[in-house]
Amino acid sequence: MAQWLVWLLFIGIGFYIKPLPWGFSNTLLWSTGNTLFYAFAIHVNLYFLIPRFMYRPSILPYLSLLVGLSLLLTPFTWLFNSWMAKEFQEVSSHWLTLPQFHFINLVVITALSSLVRIPVDWLRVQAEKKELQTRNVETELQSLKNQINPHFLFNTLNNLYALTLKKSDMAPQVVLRLSDMMRYMLYECNESQVSIGQEMRYINNYLELERLRYASPSQISIEIDDDLLDHQIAPLLLIPFVENSFKHGMQTSLSESFVRIRAVNDHGKLLFEVVNSKPPSSPGQASPRSQGGVGLSNVKRRLALLYPDHYHLEISDAPDRFTARLRIDLNEN
Repeated sequence: MAQWLVWLLFIGIGFYIKPLPWGFSNTLLWSTGNTLFYAFAIHVNLYFLIPRFMYRPSILPYLSLLVGLSLLLTPFTWLFNSWMAKEFQEVSSHWLTLPQFHFINLVVITALSSLVRIPVDWLRVQAEKKELQTRNVETELQSLKNQINPHFLFNTLNNLYALTLKKSDMAPQVVLRLSDMMRYMLYECNESQVSIGQEMRYINNYLELERLRYASPSQISIEIDDDLLDHQIAPLLLIPFVENSFKHGMQTSLSESFVRIRAVNDHGKLLFEVVNSKPPSSPGQASPRSQGGVGLSNVKRRLALLYPDHYHLEISDAPDRFTARLRIDLNEN
């Protein structure tokens, strides 16, 4: 529809600039005829030359073909205009019969159409990139939902089995917490944003189930600022830091082991900090491997896609502890 309006505008301009005192029918024929030549050149440029030759490393083939197209159409345009002007040779309209004039016109008008197509293509590419990024985020989130830590689930079920053998009153609570975690992952995380309160409830349930595995000297603590709970955040964004701390930091044989979690409102930013102990290396052994791996790599990619320029992640790997400190601008959610 927009293209038809453009061509009607071309025809209308022809009525305004008609070089000879034609009547309505002749002016319409002259304006429509020239518009058809320009329309043909522009369509070839927009739908053939630009897609196939414009975005190559060298622009010379595109320019050569653009000039060649104009040269090809020039004789037909010149013959048509000469035929239209033959009855008015006494009128000063010699430019209508100049091939150079029609060649320059075709080159300029066809080239100008590129100035419309190029930004449209750029916007389309940006939209496709954004859609691809969104799909990547959704795929990674689905992957996180499908990859609940099997060791965590296995240990929890083992602990639950032991509690049922003892007929412990804790068994129903374990079932409820595990059920709440599964419901959050499978259903509540379908939204692009969840409240920080929901995310922290999931982390709390995770911590309570992990506490069943460790003796009392082990220190597992969490501090949550109530001012944060109603703010929104991408789901399952924080739990990889917590899982990572237990995977690498908590040792059942080490009484000094600890995991400390803190989530506070730092001047409009979420400050989420996880600190965990690291087992010391024995004499003659290599130092423990740095923490991280796939979990933290995935969360870094999600942060870059979801919060570009609005987050800061600081990782500190000291000999006796590992610290992950994440800041997210809550005003950009």
